[in-house]
Amino acid sequence: MLTELLKLSLIDTELLRLSLMLTELLKLSLIDTELLKLSLILTELLKLSLMLTELLRLSLIDTELLKLSLIVTELLRLSLIDTELLKLSLMLTELVKLSLILTELLNLSLIATELLKLSLMLTELLKLSTILTALLTLSLRSTALHNLS
Repeated sequence: MLTELLKLSLIDTELLRLSLMLTELLKLSLIDTELLKLSLILTELLKLSLMLTELLRLSLIDTELLKLSLIVTELLRLSLIDTELLKLSLMLTELVKLSLILTELLNLSLIATELLKLSLMLTELLKLSTILTALLTLSLRSTALHNLS
């Protein structure tokens, strides 16, 4: 019976050792489960990191679009300035046309002044002609009187 008890004790010891191994395996399994959870968390973090990278890329694109928008705004401002310059150029062209018209009017005024001078000379010539006619008339009367006498 002692041998039986010893055998049973050996079996019991083996069972205890196996139970301890099983406990260790369960601990390792729990650790493995925790590692899997951490791996899932890490995967989620990697996904978030990829999303953040994409957001940064989109932010860079947005920044470039803003730069282009500023360039377009500047081009529009320059276009407005160009339009104003064209308006001023048209006004200047009109002023040049008016200046040419004024020059022509001044030329016509000079011609009119010369015509007035000629008219005054003609008036003086007419006065002289009237005086000459009166003198000729007197001379003819004088000659006629002289011939009669």
